[in-house]
Amino acid sequence: MPSRRRVLMSLATGLCAAFAGCSMDPAGVLSISEATTDKILKPVTFNVRSNDGGNDDGIDEMRELVDEVLETGSATASGEHPPLQVTYPVRFEDKVVALERTELATETRNNYHLLLDFNVASEGTGRSVDDLPPADVEWIESALSNRRSGVDAVSGERTYTEDEQATSILVPEPEFDALLVDGERMGVEVEPIKTRVTTYEYTLAERLGSGEQYAETLESQYRFSVTGLADDEREVVDKAVAEGGYYASSTDDGAFEGVAHTLFEYEPVASTDSEGHWIVAYEGTTYVVTLDLIQYESLQHDLPSPSIPSSPD
Repeated sequence: MPSRRRVLMSLATGLCAAFAGCSMDPAGVLSISEATTDKILKPVTFNVRSNDGGNDDGIDEMRELVDEVLETGSATASGEHPPLQVTYPVRFEDKVVALERTELATETRNNYHLLLDFNVASEGTGRSVDDLPPADVEWIESALSNRRSGVDAVSGERTYTEDEQATSILVPEPEFDALLVDGERMGVEVEPIKTRVTTYEYTLAERLGSGEQYAETLESQYRFSVTGLADDEREVVDKAVAEGGYYASSTDDGAFEGVAHTLFEYEPVASTDSEGHWIVAYEGTTYVVTLDLIQYESLQHDLPSPSIPSSPD
């Protein structure tokens, strides 16, 4: 999944090209949009959205975890990495919750990578798949189920328990040179892969209300009014409001810097090393303001940190 920074850069470049006199590689971007619930929550929550049927990126597992935590108060999951980050609140369905994560145990597992080559020579010791132990047969059949017409080889990975490995003739290395499946001969290669797997426990720390309620809470805590702008700074803000964004063509844009320093006087609702988000009232309307200091290293040093961590989504 592309990072939010790369997405914003792509959007900035695309939108920037639509305006005359705008640099194709902006030094900074000021984005302003009306403060809807989604706009407020996006930089400060992780949205465990519904899976639309494509590559789920672990979304199904995350949804099951959060659902179980909300029902029972806790849930466990294992993996090489935490399946769900908890440094920021989680948005699930129409709820926003804060979760805590604890590491229960870590173990080293014996994983193996299997390669079945259909272009193998006829020499060497052969073994029928019917003579293999159940775990080996299961692994072979799983790999062969992915075979497609015209493909010369298939592969698969599997974790073996100690008992399965004790009876296996495939791992830690095959005891034969070729495998016979329905009269077809294929080469067999097995590569061991050691993995460290941690078991995590997730617990419910706090219910933060519905998405709308949490957005209202953030708005009441972080919103401030933008006033006292110089004429050229007001032009920057007005353009960002009217067109969705203002693009500083160089790091010598004094008006852009002036707006940035005005925002820096207040705590952002979220920020990273080079990007900040604020909730502002401007001429009777509440907006979410995003300041992306792409090339402005001097301003990046002054960017304030929020009391709520930023979501990487």
